Amino acid sequence: MKTNAPGSRAQTNLAGLAIALVFLTAATVSGVVIADRALVGATGDSLEQQRAEQVATAFADDPSLTTPVGALDATTLNETNVSTLETSLPILRGLEFRIRVNGTVVAERGDVSGGTTLSRGVAVATPRIESETISLDSDDSASIPGRTGSVRLDVDPDPDTTVETIRINDRVELHRPTGIEGTHVVNVSTTAPPLVRAEVNGSTPTGTITVEATVYDVETTTMEVTVDADA
Repeated sequence: MKTNAPGSRAQTNLAGLAIALVFLTAATVSGVVIADRALVGATGDSLEQQRAEQVATAFADDPSLTTPVGALDATTLNETNVSTLETSLPILRGLEFRIRVNGTVVAERGDVSGGTTLSRGVAVATPRIESETISLDSDDSASIPGRTGSVRLDVDPDPDTTVETIRINDRVELHRPTGIEGTHVVNVSTTAPPLVRAEVNGSTPTGTITVEATVYDVETTTMEVTVDADA
């Protein structure tokens, strides 16, 4: 019978332990690498998401793109570009991005096919000009159909007629006992269509008041902002 010496058995045990440590170390390093890569990926996605949210908020709130009724101006959106946006939105400088409103690309720079996209609802307003005339010999009021931020009044009474007061939605906007004449631009509330009413003196009032305003038809649509933080 052959008997192993104690020293031989010890060497065998040491060799087994060394091999086990090698496998354990390799598994640990591999796990660390995988976890690190996952963390980097999550951080990158988080950064893109954060930037997309910042761009979307800044874009929707940009005064150069919005109307007095608080919605994005459809006409301005059709005319804007990357250079124009960078001037008013510094967050876009050096960033690769794409902004879509209602499916139409408003501005785009670089390849953002691997980026993060954020979608949100926005209000978009289409402007149109409305005009009504008050004939002072037959009526004393006129209403503009639609929401607006200001009204232009061209007051043209005849010599025997005095326009003392002009109210818009029951609020006194112009008042002059000796008479109101000429062109006046009055800021109004955007919450309701403006109703213009004139208070006139004269036995047989004659003349006109022309009321003009840019009103906005508002609809809700979708804005998509895509940002590639790795570009």
